[in-house]
Amino acid sequence: MKPTTFYFVRHGESEGNAARVFTGQTDSPLTTRGRQQAETVADELATVKFDRIVSSDLSRTRDTAQVIAKRHRIPVETFPELREINVGDRTGTPFDEARGLPNWSDDGFVSWPGGETLDQVLARTLGAIDRLTRESPGKTILIVGHGGVNRIVLSHFLGILPKLDRSPGGNTNISIVHTDGKTHTVERLFASDHVSKGRTKDNLTQSSGAVGASAGQMKARRALARRAGA
Repeated sequence: MKPTTFYFVRHGESEGNAARVFTGQTDSPLTTRGRQQAETVADELATVKFDRIVSSDLSRTRDTAQVIAKRHRIPVETFPELREINVGDRTGTPFDEARGLPNWSDDGFVSWPGGETLDQVLARTLGAIDRLTRESPGKTILIVGHGGVNRIVLSHFLGILPKLDRSPGGNTNISIVHTDGKTHTVERLFASDHVSKGRTKDNLTQSSGAVGASAGQMKARRALARRAGA
C-alpha cells in the first residue's frame, strides 16, 4: 500500500491558551490572534495539494481547518476521536499550578484524576489515523488537531513512547509524516517559523511542503522512525 502523507497542524491560539490553562475537551474558541494565525498557516500551506482536510469536532480546530480549507475548496471532515486529551479534574487548571503537582512529568504523559490514560488516547486517535490511512493510500491529508494529542501521535511515530518529544510546539506548528500503517517516516516536526516570520519561500516547497527544522535533527528522527516501524 502506498504511504499516506499526513500534515499535522495545531489549532490557532484559543482563549484557554491565552489564559494559560488546561482546557482539555472543553470548547475553547479561537482568539483574534488565533484567527490571524489560522490565516498565516493557510498562506503557508496554500501550495500543498490536500486530498482531505480533517479536524476534531472542537471549534478551535474546526475553525482553524475551515480557514485552510477555504483556500483549497474542499470540505472539513470532523472526527471526535481527534479531540484533545481529557484532563479530568485538571480542566481549567493553570499550567504553572499543574507543573507544581507531585505527579507532574516533564517528558512523559500525565494521567489526571478523572481523565484519560495514555492507552485510551492512543486507541482513539490512532484508530482514526489508521482508518484515514486505509481509506486514502497515497493521498495527502491535513489533520488540524490539538497540542497534546498531536505530540502523543508524533511521539508514537518517532517510536519513543511512553516518553514524549518535547520540542517546542506553538500554535499552528506543522509536522509531516508518511505512513502506510506499519512503517512511518517523520519528515518535519513542530515547525513554526511561519508564525513569527510570516510566509517564507524557504519553509515550504511546491513538491513536498517541507518546512522548518534542522537537517541533522530530522535525519536522526527519520532514522529512529524507520526503526520504530509500527
